Amino acid sequence: MNKLGRKLLVAGLCACMAAASLTGCGSKAGKAAVTVGDDTASLGLVNLMLRYNQAQMQSLYASFMGDNMWETYGETTKNNVVESIENMFLMEQHMSDYGVSITDEDKTKITDAAGKFIETNDEKTMKAMNATQENVERLLTLYTVQSRMYNAIIADVDTNVSDEEAAQKTVKYVLFSTAGSTDEDGNSVEMSDEDKAAKKEAAQKLLDAVKGGEDMADALTELGEDRSPVTSSYGTDNGTLNDTLKEAADKLSDGEVADELIETDGGYYVLQMVTTFDEEKTNEQKDTIISQRKSDLYTTTLDGWKEDAKISTDSDLLATLGFTDTYQMKETETETSTETAAETAATEAASEAVTEAATTEAATEAATETAATEAATEAATETATTEAATTEAATETETATEK
Repeated sequence: MNKLGRKLLVAGLCACMAAASLTGCGSKAGKAAVTVGDDTASLGLVNLMLRYNQAQMQSLYASFMGDNMWETYGETTKNNVVESIENMFLMEQHMSDYGVSITDEDKTKITDAAGKFIETNDEKTMKAMNATQENVERLLTLYTVQSRMYNAIIADVDTNVSDEEAAQKTVKYVLFSTAGSTDEDGNSVEMSDEDKAAKKEAAQKLLDAVKGGEDMADALTELGEDRSPVTSSYGTDNGTLNDTLKEAADKLSDGEVADELIETDGGYYVLQMVTTFDEEKTNEQKDTIISQRKSDLYTTTLDGWKEDAKISTDSDLLATLGFTDTYQMKETETETSTETAAETAATEAASEAVTEAATTEAATEAATETAATEAATEAATETATTEAATTEAATETETATEK
């Protein structure tokens, strides 16, 4: 954490801030940083979303990215937040196209949520995040719109996928690599012909054993190899097998072993077909195909709106949002209370706020469906849920969990 500041504990959120930033964006907080048509997002609103996002990412990734992660990812994170706000404005502007609305009950709960957030958390950190009543209400409203619009947009996606389209085969193989090595000076050293011959001989011994009916893993152990065969599934247009292996595998039936070693530039393969139709993997591929269809429709819809919209950002103003301070979610005891059916019906605002803040532009379809974020990478993305009042708002629970 930034050693220039001090830790502030805020309902599961801890922030280490330089003294100069304790007033957030100061006089600039009310200025328009993002404009989409007639809608504007103030610098303060952008800062609120950015800092909560920063806190979630800090808790999830700092342990392996290091204390300087924001030097690398700060600007990218900021750009993602700005794009998310642009997208949420567009969705809000098109709510009537899909019959989506924010009810009076929603507004009441959002107002209560924002009030709890301001009341519960530390005043200095709230100022640094520009977490005013107005900003928190606006952000919760946008998240609710985003969640409902995402579901409305993808509602008509075709979820029928045939076995033929998704069919997956599963193989297992062992590679005896003939790749070169690197010497102590960093120079590439090719494997000698003698060593390559030894690799081929070992591969042939394994092949002979497996063709003789021995289990591939057992035979590998008997050869003194401290490793296991690789299992891999593939279909017509997915999977990680190279083309040479695929071509050889497609000639095999269930349980059949390739009659000869498969030689590639990387070495010698012993290959066995496990099943020419893996039902479990095929069903998983169906889910993947459906998820991709949803993501494609969602992205295409937003892109179409962007083409017709007037969008602008104040780059100079946004440049004032730096990453001198560190925000982090703090793991605390978890206390949950019973949630009523009425609360459940109108709790999208806070739950979406937490999940969206955790992973702006979610990397997987699962994250997209849960947090209503734009699916971008496979990354998956796990959500850290805390007892920040944004969570309390919609669920009326007091939770503080870091996954």
